[in-house]
Amino acid sequence: MDSLDDVVEITAGARDAGARLDVVTTRHMPSLSRAKIQSYIEAGLILLNGRPAIKKTLLAEGDRVTFDKSHLSSSTDSRLAPQNIPLDILYEDEYLLAVNKPAGMVVHPGNGNRERTLVHALLYHVKVLSAGSGPDRPGIVHRLDKDTSGVVLVAKTDETHRRLARLFSMREIKKEYAGFCVGKRPDAHGSMGGPLGRSRRDPVKRAVREDGKEALTEYWLLAHHCGISAMKFAPHTGRTHQIRVHCSAGGFPVLADPLYGGGKEALNRIPVLERPFAAGVYKCFERHALHARSISFVHPHSLKEQTVSAPLPQDFKKAAAMFGKDGDGLFGFFHS
Repeated sequence: MDSLDDVVEITAGARDAGARLDVVTTRHMPSLSRAKIQSYIEAGLILLNGRPAIKKTLLAEGDRVTFDKSHLSSSTDSRLAPQNIPLDILYEDEYLLAVNKPAGMVVHPGNGNRERTLVHALLYHVKVLSAGSGPDRPGIVHRLDKDTSGVVLVAKTDETHRRLARLFSMREIKKEYAGFCVGKRPDAHGSMGGPLGRSRRDPVKRAVREDGKEALTEYWLLAHHCGISAMKFAPHTGRTHQIRVHCSAGGFPVLADPLYGGGKEALNRIPVLERPFAAGVYKCFERHALHARSISFVHPHSLKEQTVSAPLPQDFKKAAAMFGKDGDGLFGFFHS
């Protein structure tokens, strides 16, 4: 690969013969994701033998690929510049990967969160990502709330992205969450329904609304003591804030979730003699107590059953110790 100022030139070698334009360009420019390369091809910034081409064009040995970087928007580049942020990769193959997202990390850039997102970390650690559902979302098939930790699936290729998205839309991907709730003691097992939509009072919040989208959350009570419940959740739909809204509506909001009634004021509704224990569990968390524990699916290419699990984070382990158990002893191993 040769470069002169803002122009990069690649001459296809024997290894590149028969490979797609986007694949070859990414191979020679590993600092850029495949999704980014594809967007540049579509914008006409990457030429094949001096002419625009589609990303699927197969190259022959000796073909010349030219990339004129002078037309790029510096603001766009900085927005999605790879950032060396540690990633806990739980599983990876040539088609997809699963990462354990920490609490406090936003999945993709958005209003007020332009840097240090999961996408920025992926662009640094993973050289090939699907185009995603938008220019700021390469590889992203689904999301977790900022303060929810746990498993996130990421697609490396566009075809994998399409197949995973189809599995999600058909509700054939099973997700399980661990959580602590405060307030009313839930039933041992049950389901919480109610269509969800944006709150009319607060645009940040979601609420149960007759005109909302169908939502269903199944739950199991694992332990209850002094107003605090250790819970397992299996959302059968994937609405924004779904578990948090359903728990709040059920009278047992997620612990340390002030947006939906699980903040410190919730402790005041617990009987005085039970309050010290509840306060002790509350102090374990600096974010809402919700963790995406596992995700199960049929691999879109091997067609084999696949389950990826994320270990419980330290705040969950500390809270479990308040119940006299370790994290796995309290929450067990999911996939029921």
